[in-house]
Amino acid sequence: MAYEYGALSRPLEEVFAALQEGLMREYRLDYLPAHRRSARRSRRLRRIRGWWRATGRLAEQAACVTQRTLPRIEQETGHAFRGPDGLARVLMAPPTKQLFSEILAGFPEDALPICANDLAMLGNFADDSHALALIGDVTLRLKVLPGGDVGAAGLAALCDRWGLHESRIGSGFRCSPDGEKLEQEKETLARAVLGLIYVEGGVDALRAVVPLLAYGRTG
Repeated sequence: MAYEYGALSRPLEEVFAALQEGLMREYRLDYLPAHRRSARRSRRLRRIRGWWRATGRLAEQAACVTQRTLPRIEQETGHAFRGPDGLARVLMAPPTKQLFSEILAGFPEDALPICANDLAMLGNFADDSHALALIGDVTLRLKVLPGGDVGAAGLAALCDRWGLHESRIGSGFRCSPDGEKLEQEKETLARAVLGLIYVEGGVDALRAVVPLLAYGRTG
């Protein structure tokens, strides 16, 4: 099967709701009392129930991004995001890729809880932060601070200021990194949000964030 990439067919909040509803529908269709189930059916029911719980946690975390993280960034930068889904894509943690891939592979196409394209795109959201981080980094260096130093400390501090790492969607699916790995993740997240601001608002919107980077360097 071939899939397209780009925007979801509907807002992320609605996609998560439909995904949960579809998973529960498939669970009920497969359900049999324990004494009548085969071991294979029991394993399948456990998988579907696990997917349902995991996507429920993702939906809750995405709602927190919309209600808390996004307004904080908008207030500090003066940039009004086009909607909550762009930031949610940036904050989708890598382990979610495996979750959506498993769901996509776990059903015949005509029995998928949501359309195949939406599941495939959800699985690719985890890659968006790296692409936008590159855009943010290059734009800062070439158009906003040419010849200047975009310090790692300032980026990590900006990530902390906005609570980006704690707001990652799917962050509970793995152990949190520490040390240098944690700092690298924070820098990538900050660059990715800056990249998103540039893509949506242009150079002037990104330039307005520079004082926050300076604040991070000086504490």
